[in-house]
Amino acid sequence: MSENLSYIIGIMGFSWVLVLFSTALTPYFIQKNICFGISIPVSEYNDPKIKLLRRNYCISCLVIGLVLGIGSTICYIWMPAERALWLQLTGMFLYLAVSTFLYFFARSEIKAIKQERDWEIDTETVKNISEKPDKAIGTVWYLLYLVPIAIAVIAAVFKYPSLSGQIPMHYNLAGEVDRYAAKSIGTFAVMPLIQSFTGLLFAGINFSIGTSRNQQNHRRAQVFHSIMSFYLYAVGFMVMLIFTCIQLTMLSIINEKLMMVLPFVFLAVIFLSCIYIGGKVGQGGSRLDIRDDAAGNKVDDDRYWLGGFLYCNKEDPSLFVEKRFGIGYTLNFGNPKSLIAIAELVVFILAITVLPFMLE
Repeated sequence: MSENLSYIIGIMGFSWVLVLFSTALTPYFIQKNICFGISIPVSEYNDPKIKLLRRNYCISCLVIGLVLGIGSTICYIWMPAERALWLQLTGMFLYLAVSTFLYFFARSEIKAIKQERDWEIDTETVKNISEKPDKAIGTVWYLLYLVPIAIAVIAAVFKYPSLSGQIPMHYNLAGEVDRYAAKSIGTFAVMPLIQSFTGLLFAGINFSIGTSRNQQNHRRAQVFHSIMSFYLYAVGFMVMLIFTCIQLTMLSIINEKLMMVLPFVFLAVIFLSCIYIGGKVGQGGSRLDIRDDAAGNKVDDDRYWLGGFLYCNKEDPSLFVEKRFGIGYTLNFGNPKSLIAIAELVVFILAITVLPFMLE
C-alpha cells in the first residue's frame, strides 16, 4: 500500500469515526427535557420507552455506519483511489440520510407518547437573556487573529522576488501539483483576504451567541456559553493557522507533505474536543453538576421548531439559540438578521472557492 493511499484511507476513516459517533451518541448529549427535538418533562428522561428509543437509535446508527464505512473502505483494494473515494463519500451521505430517517422515526414515537400521556409543560413567552457569559471570549481577543494574517503577508513580501513565474495552488491525492497560478500580488493577497473574512465571521458568531437566550437552567447556560465561546475561538484560530500554512506552502517555505498531515491533525483536535464537550458538558451544560434548576425555564416551544432542527420564532430577538439535537447553536430563522448571517456565510464560501480559480 502506497503512502498516499494510506493517507487517504486514514483521513476518510477518521472522518467516518467523527460522523458516526457524532450522530449515534447525540441523544445522550442533549438536555434531559428534550428528546429527539420534542419537549418532555425532565422526570420522564429515564422512562423505559424513551430509553429504548435512544438505545435503538444509537445501535442502529452504529451498525449501519460501520457496515457502510468498512464496506466502502474495502473498495480501495480493487478500485482506483479516486473512484473508491467518491464511493466512500457517497456512502457517508447515504449514512447521514439513513440516520436522519431514524431520527424522524424516533421523533414521531416520542411525539405520540407525549400526546398519549398528555404531559403538561410550561408554555412561556420567550425573553432574551442579555447578560454576558462568565469568562467568555471578548470580541477584542479576535484581534489576535491578525497574527497569522501578518505572518502570511510578511512571508509573501520577503519571498515574492525569488519565486518562479508559476505558483502551485492545488495538489491531487498523490501529493502532486495539478493547478498553478501566475505569479502576481493578487495570488498572495487572496489568502489574507480569506483569513480576514474568516476572522470577521467567527467574531460575529461569537458576539451573537453571547447574546442568545437561555433555554434551560440559567447558570448551566451561562457556563455552556462560556465553554462554547472558548471552543469557537480556538477553532477559528486553528482555521487561520491552516490558511497561513497554505500560504507558506505556496511560497515553498513549508513542504506540501506537511499540508497533507495538518487537516488530519485539525480533524483529530475537533473530534476530541467535541467528544469532551458532549461527554463532560453536554448540550446547554446538561451534564454539568450545577444544581439551581429551579431558576431555569422549562419551555414547551415545540411549535417554533420545524422537525426539531429549524427554529423560527419572530418573537425571539436572539439570532442564535441552542440546538435541540446536537451540540452548539443554530440560527433563529424568524429573526430578519438570519438572512444577513446566511448571506455572509454564502459570501465566505464563494470567497474561498472562487477566488483561487480567478487567479489562475
